[in-house]
Amino acid sequence: MSKKTIISAFDDIALKLKFLAKEKEDVRRKLEVTAEKLRLKAKQLAVTAKGKEDVRRKLVVTAKKLRFKAKQLAVTAKEKEDVRRNLKVLAKEKEDTKRKLEVTAEKLRLQAKQLAVTAKEKEDTKRKLEVTAEELKLKAKNLAVTAKEKEDTKHKLEVTAEELRLKAKQLAVFAKEKEDVRRKLVVTAKKLKMSHETLEKKVRERTKDLEEVRAKDEAILASIGDGLVATDENERILLVNKEFEKMLGWKEGEAQGKLLSEVIRMVDSNGNIISESERLVTKTLNERTTTTTTTTIYYKRKDETSFPVSITVAPIFIGDDLIGAVEVFRDITKEKEIDKAKSEFMSLASHQLRTPLTAIRWTMGKLQKELSEKVDARQAKMLEDGKTAAGLMSATITTMLQISLIESGQVALDKEDVRLHDFLERLIFTFQENYVQKEISLEVNCDKSLSILTDPTFLKELLGNLISNAIKYTPQKGKIWLSVTNEDTHLRVDVEDTGYGIPTDQQKKIFSKFFRGENVIGMDTEGTGLGLYLVALTAKLLNAEVSFTSEQDKGTTFTLRFSKTTP
Repeated sequence: MSKKTIISAFDDIALKLKFLAKEKEDVRRKLEVTAEKLRLKAKQLAVTAKGKEDVRRKLVVTAKKLRFKAKQLAVTAKEKEDVRRNLKVLAKEKEDTKRKLEVTAEKLRLQAKQLAVTAKEKEDTKRKLEVTAEELKLKAKNLAVTAKEKEDTKHKLEVTAEELRLKAKQLAVFAKEKEDVRRKLVVTAKKLKMSHETLEKKVRERTKDLEEVRAKDEAILASIGDGLVATDENERILLVNKEFEKMLGWKEGEAQGKLLSEVIRMVDSNGNIISESERLVTKTLNERTTTTTTTTIYYKRKDETSFPVSITVAPIFIGDDLIGAVEVFRDITKEKEIDKAKSEFMSLASHQLRTPLTAIRWTMGKLQKELSEKVDARQAKMLEDGKTAAGLMSATITTMLQISLIESGQVALDKEDVRLHDFLERLIFTFQENYVQKEISLEVNCDKSLSILTDPTFLKELLGNLISNAIKYTPQKGKIWLSVTNEDTHLRVDVEDTGYGIPTDQQKKIFSKFFRGENVIGMDTEGTGLGLYLVALTAKLLNAEVSFTSEQDKGTTFTLRFSKTTP
């Protein structure tokens, strides 16, 4: 094995080791970039506070495992360092052998030179040289054997060097992996520490925010002037405000956790208990929509006294999940007193006006009869207009008296079995002149066997108002349909027309006193706006539900639903 070959082999090992060191540096830089990404990721993870306690415990366990793993890696690294040192010692021994071989070769070269110098002496000392040659021959044989041994040693060194190179490569890869793991452990430990510190900070901030929100909510609830109660999806009370406590006499601690129906009993205007299924909270939770009272409801206080209320109930959602409802109610005692005063005034005024109005109508009629041949057309029209105006005023006063009586609760129903087909035929006959004059088609669809137990006088008033309105607000040559449908538990009566309809933005006011649609005020200046209010009162009196659908310039349908009674 030559000197250059040996040096070249060791140079290759050195270059490869240098290349591995460069690769390690590149890996280190990549790991620094990865560490930066992990740091940014840690900031994002820190935002999530959910499950922080479980994460912290798992991280503590993970840190313990990582510390144990680090110890194992430290032991492995030490073992690898020992191997590296042994390889270094072996390399040094090989270097010493190489130097000895170089010294031996130099000695042989000098000896050959000396033999050349003494060539002249060979002849004289032939025998000695022969002896010496024999000795040299033996020596050469020995040198050949030594050279062969050196060649074998070289081959073994090359094999050993290759094995060492592969071993060094494996050790470098292993060391790289261990270094990666170590750096990841360091990054993870830092990340866990930062995460823990961030989570603690977030918890403190969140706690402070929740306390501020709670204080604001309590201040808002305390400032609401109406009574407020919130329930869960099972109608159990979650919280109430101060007005609730003030109006009903229940403290929040007493009411919390109880069913709303246990704390607040609801009664109608006749003192009858309203069942839980009819309460607005129940309807809101079932229908998942906001509901508002349309009739007078009374709440009973803790001391059993009662007061009228106006109620609005709204559902509470989290996303799409219904979690409860919130009810806001207001004491309307003063409003009821004002309405009562208005009704009493209306009743008194109606009675006071009726007598002189009867005299005016009688006088106008007598004048029209006695002067029919003595006045011209203009004067005759004036008399006719006066008589008509007196008649309209009388009808208005009659309506006002009916409203006053119903509102005061002084009406006694005289129920009887009403055959609806015959009843409707007689009723529409009274309007025949009106709809024939406007060329309106009026159709009745009612099975002759249908009947209902009710007060015929008020039923006539109720349906008469609806039919009269349909004729009044349906243009020339329009159509009106009057139909009765037998449903499972109700009889349904529909009055449908192709009239002017009711503007959408005004439909909520349709059953209010003195309300008239803006689109018909110019067409009919004689209306009072009391007809549909009387319809609503009469329907309630007869225990019927009234509703309507309408589209402007296309028509309106009023629907009455009566509870069925066997004749």
